[in-house]
Amino acid sequence: MKETGAQAILICALVFLFLILPIDVIEVRDESGARIFCASGDIRYISRNSIYGVTVSEVWAIDSGVITIARVTSAPIVLDYYGIETYQVNPDGTASGTPENLRYNEVRMKVVTRGEQKLEVGRWTLEMSKNFEEGTVLIIQAKKACG
Repeated sequence: MKETGAQAILICALVFLFLILPIDVIEVRDESGARIFCASGDIRYISRNSIYGVTVSEVWAIDSGVITIARVTSAPIVLDYYGIETYQVNPDGTASGTPENLRYNEVRMKVVTRGEQKLEVGRWTLEMSKNFEEGTVLIIQAKKACG
């Protein structure tokens, strides 16, 4: 009986810690400061490169409240543009690599229709050009919780 009671207490303590500990989230606000989007999960920013006209997929990570571009997938020439010298060519002809030192306290992004910008966080997707007027500036930050 004591083991069951101890196990129950341990489970309750772990659940409590899970509920009170903040988790990393991505928060998107407009220039007025109004929150538009806040979510947690795997983070991916997808857009169309304005120079080469190809799709670019960035995997973002949060590290100590800083947004880091952890991986980029696109045409090899775009990875060159990012300064990624070592990358893997995928079967579909795209290339994937890890940039060095692309860390941001915040990302300010201007919405452009031709950019086909999309931010995916967990199961949520924010399609920027479909939801905001051309020229709208969005501010993206890593936070410890939505609040």
